[in-house]
Amino acid sequence: MSKVFVCGDTHHDIDTEKLEECVLPAGQKLTRDDYLIILGDFGLIWYEKGTYDEKDITKWYNRQPWTTLFIDGNHENFDRLFSDEFKEIEMFGNKVKQISDSIFYLQRGRVYTIQGKTFFTFGGGESIDRNARTPHISWWPQEIPNFYEIDNGIEHLNQHNRKVDFILTHTCSNEMFALISRKFKFTYKENCEKALRDFFSWVEENISFGQWHFGHFHEDIKFDSKHFLHYNKPPLRIV
Repeated sequence: MSKVFVCGDTHHDIDTEKLEECVLPAGQKLTRDDYLIILGDFGLIWYEKGTYDEKDITKWYNRQPWTTLFIDGNHENFDRLFSDEFKEIEMFGNKVKQISDSIFYLQRGRVYTIQGKTFFTFGGGESIDRNARTPHISWWPQEIPNFYEIDNGIEHLNQHNRKVDFILTHTCSNEMFALISRKFKFTYKENCEKALRDFFSWVEENISFGQWHFGHFHEDIKFDSKHFLHYNKPPLRIV
């Protein structure tokens, strides 16, 4: 049976060590029918089109035996990712964007069926250091989803009778954020992410789901049997 793994942010090539053979020994036994899902801040699409390092990292992923899937975080070049540069194709019962032969973007507000399990994916999040970044060079305003994208997500959830096996996001609900804030004693200064977390709180209350996996906060925590925060630990098999 094919396998599905999830892992936290990889940030271009900064945090990819957790994917190396030394921490993913099963990698050599995987095939293209096995899937590694990165929970936002994939960051492969970051610089202008065609840079050497992007090509080099893409080749590295293409050499791996698995298929790489990702949702967006806040550290992505959305001008490119949301453009027509990457072809939209049908996959897993919905539309994805194909980045390379073995890399695919799972879009916001979609429900995908992978290995017989349903996955609701919804990327996006706030860059708390954006005031030190350059718009459309190292920061993109599209990092915060708009109300159209949220409505589209609700529509797709309604089409699946408000029930999915997995929810994959970059940030989290207000409830999870409160737990993280208390544990690590931090708050966001500007809180542009609040509307997105409000939506995820609605999801918590109105959607039946098995597990919720997210990244963004650079910690690894299993809150309970349903909520998981990922960052440095090796990929976790969920299917």
